[in-house]
Amino acid sequence: MAKNSSYSCFIISGILFLAVLSGAVISKRYANSLHDMHKKLQTVKMNQALMKEAVIDMEKTMTDLKTIVPSDFGTKMPEDRIFTAIDDLKFRMKDYEINVANIGYNGEEVNMPVTIKSSISRKTATKSYAGFVNNIGYLQSMSFPFFSISSISMKQSQDKVSVICEIRGTLKTIKTEDRGQRIEDRR
Repeated sequence: MAKNSSYSCFIISGILFLAVLSGAVISKRYANSLHDMHKKLQTVKMNQALMKEAVIDMEKTMTDLKTIVPSDFGTKMPEDRIFTAIDDLKFRMKDYEINVANIGYNGEEVNMPVTIKSSISRKTATKSYAGFVNNIGYLQSMSFPFFSISSISMKQSQDKVSVICEIRGTLKTIKTEDRGQRIEDRR
C-alpha cells in the first residue's frame, strides 16, 4: 500500500505541477493579451485624434469647395456656364473686343477658346494699363468655368499712338450629367 500511496502522491504532485504550470501559462497569455489590448487601445486613441483632425480637414475642404463650386453646378449645363461667363466678360470689359471660337470637348472637359483685345492710348496709358492688369487678375480668379491664360501680348500699334493688348486663353469647365438624361437612363 505504501507503494501505491507514493505512486498516488507522485501523480497528484504531477497533476498539481501541471495545474500550476498551466495556470502560469494561462496567466502569461492573459498578461500578454492585456498588454496587446492596451497597445491596441492606445493605437485607437491615437487614431481617434488623427480621425478628428481628418474630419476637421474634410469639413474645411468642403467649406472651401462650396465657395468655389457654384450652387447650380449639378443643374446647369457646362455650355450654359461658359456662355454666362462670356456674357459676364462682355459686361465687365465693355471697351474690349472679345472673340470666341467653337466649344470643344476633351474627355470630361468642356472648353471655349477666347481672345480679348484692347487698345491703350498713350494719353490714358496709366489708367488703361491698370484696368488691363485688373482684368487679367479677374480672369485668373474665375472658377467654374476657369479661364486658362495661354498668352498675353502687348505691341505698339502701327500708328504708334496706342498699344494693342491681347489676352488669349480658354474658358474651361467639366461636364456634368444632364438630369433629364439621368431620368431617361433609368427607364
